[in-house]
Amino acid sequence: MRPLLMTLLFALNSMLTLFAQTDSAMIAAGAELYKKGEYESSLPVFEKCLATAKRANDKASQVILYDYIGHVYGQTGKIADAFQSYHQSAALSEETGNMAASARALINIGALYEEQKDYKKALENYSKSEAIGSSIHNSSIIADCANNKGVIYEQYLKKYPEAIKEYNKALVIYTKLKDQQRLAMTYNNLGIVYKYLGSYAKAISYYKKSLLVGESTGDQFLIAANMTNIGNVYAMLKEYPRAIEYNTRGLDIALKIKAINVAVEAAGSLAEDYAGMKNYEEAFLWHKKYSAYTDSLFNSERLQQIGELESKYQTAKKEKEITQLKEQQLTNELNLSTQKILLQKRNYQFGGIGGIVFMFGVVTFLLYNRQQLKQKQQREKSILLAEFKERRRISREMHDDIGAGLTQITLMSEHARLNNQPTYVNDLAAIATTSRKLINNMSEIVWSLNPENKSLDLLLAYLREQLNKLLEYSDIDFTISFPEIHSDVILSNEQKRNILLTTKEIVHNAVKYSKAKNITVTASLNSGILVFDIADDGCGFDATASFSGNGMKNIKQRIQEIGGELHIQSTVGTSTAFSYSIPLSLTTLTKLSFT
Repeated sequence: MRPLLMTLLFALNSMLTLFAQTDSAMIAAGAELYKKGEYESSLPVFEKCLATAKRANDKASQVILYDYIGHVYGQTGKIADAFQSYHQSAALSEETGNMAASARALINIGALYEEQKDYKKALENYSKSEAIGSSIHNSSIIADCANNKGVIYEQYLKKYPEAIKEYNKALVIYTKLKDQQRLAMTYNNLGIVYKYLGSYAKAISYYKKSLLVGESTGDQFLIAANMTNIGNVYAMLKEYPRAIEYNTRGLDIALKIKAINVAVEAAGSLAEDYAGMKNYEEAFLWHKKYSAYTDSLFNSERLQQIGELESKYQTAKKEKEITQLKEQQLTNELNLSTQKILLQKRNYQFGGIGGIVFMFGVVTFLLYNRQQLKQKQQREKSILLAEFKERRRISREMHDDIGAGLTQITLMSEHARLNNQPTYVNDLAAIATTSRKLINNMSEIVWSLNPENKSLDLLLAYLREQLNKLLEYSDIDFTISFPEIHSDVILSNEQKRNILLTTKEIVHNAVKYSKAKNITVTASLNSGILVFDIADDGCGFDATASFSGNGMKNIKQRIQEIGGELHIQSTVGTSTAFSYSIPLSLTTLTKLSFT
């Protein structure tokens, strides 16, 4: 499972002195409940204070209370409600000219987008907030943005050196500010980076630093998250009993405080822990719990609500700007009216010339518009043709992979039903194996079709994850070495799909047939040529022989479809080496930029 990242949401205890008319003691009580993880108990306190602040027209207090209410909703999985509260805070901050509060609202909105995996919008909000923090010389805001940007570099872009740089930048500032809570969050995030880099002892050390802060401050969310992260590392070390111990403790706390996002990660980790111990019955039960928690955290209806709220917020903002522009336009018209009489005579003189120019402009516009319409029709035709080809390709893959697999499951199920012999157990095992294969195939199809997963660095990250799952329980020592590639290398759906399937097929065959003790998978990119090398020290095979199955034929065909070359070196009794190279076109190497 993915470790729990600490994206910073602002805790506003230090700002209670800003409350002018609202009962600061009541707010402090609500903040203490929130800090302890008693989210449902803190919510009515904040809502009561908000009502008081509205009656007193205390907008400074409203800003902070909307942030707190947003935090409560975010921690309990009510994402749409959290989004609405943060936008209320942002609107009031802009209205009152409170630059610091405006920056904080942007960070909270960015964290919410990050939780929903919309990383582009998250980065946009963090960058806007950091610019405000720099302009008002607020080091705390700068550090918070660095922490959250580090999370994006780590989780989305897989740029671990950049992530460590951002986290250390935040760490220096938090140390100077003596901000224990934020130090704990950054310790946690550094632990995650070192976990990804394979420095497990260092990762556990940072997690435990964060855990100590959580225990000393009574921050239940921090304790639960770090328990789960430590359990995740022990699972990587295959110390499954210790992993189960930490994940269970983390889950218990998460459920107690209703921190659904932590519960999702802990339950998923427990499913994998029991699978690692080959206790598949327990693994299946925990996977069902993981699915239930996930369904409560992510659903399409909530994502639609977020989109609608964002649209309403932006519309209200635009309407306000339009009103201001109209007022300015009215003022300008009044000023110009005094000059209108003086200019009228001159206008008559230029009227004739202006009419000619106007007619020329109309004709030019019509010609230009006609040309644009023609180009638009051509573009739409090209898009429709491309969509047709893509739909046909998806249909073929769904028919070949999923349709054939479902037919196989149907036949095996019928055989198991009619077979009264003990061999029905083998039929059920085959059904389970085929089902898992279908689920994996569907996951790969969905991933390759996601328009956000179009760069080579994301493909390599996903491929590394899939190969780790394939090799982790194989008793084969393996090394996966992929280069650090920036997100400016863009792949087509066909390239992504064929590279992914080819590499997995070769590694799967090695695990199944080679009897190897070691296997290495490396990739490199030089002068626009992407090269993969896969080698094992197993029993080898006759590479010149013809094969009755589809495996080797599919490997060769997929490489040919994307213009690549495949070389195989193997004989019976020796090691095996696959090498294939794929040329990347100029279109593939187009630069990406965030807007």
